[in-house]
Amino acid sequence: MTKVKQLTAWVDSRPGELGRIADALAKAKVNISAVTCWSAGGENPVHLVVSSPSRAKKVLLDLGVRLTEEEVLRIKVPDKLGALADLAVRLGAGNINIEYAYSTVPAEGSEAELVLSLSDMAGALKILHGKSDSSSK
Repeated sequence: MTKVKQLTAWVDSRPGELGRIADALAKAKVNISAVTCWSAGGENPVHLVVSSPSRAKKVLLDLGVRLTEEEVLRIKVPDKLGALADLAVRLGAGNINIEYAYSTVPAEGSEAELVLSLSDMAGALKILHGKSDSSSK
């Protein structure tokens, strides 16, 4: 479980925007390890966790996109029934709101990796410290 910097590029909803961002980051040798985006009309978020936030910031600003950054929690959980439920129930019991989350599950299905935007990072870390999966109870 680690705190990581997430960059958010705010772009117009039009074809090619994600490609433009991903291509520019690839050319700058910045790896994207997590991404989520959606279109809600108008300005839309592209949330990115990258190998070099400082290099990515420069690239994205050079593209002319509005950029924000925040700290998110990146946590590995087993890919098994109830793992997300356990994590979410524990955070809810501690009055921690999950503002949004996105995840991946590798092809082998051994564990998922979640990225969580939380209302109280310090509180979440206290709740989850040493208990990053439901098997550690």
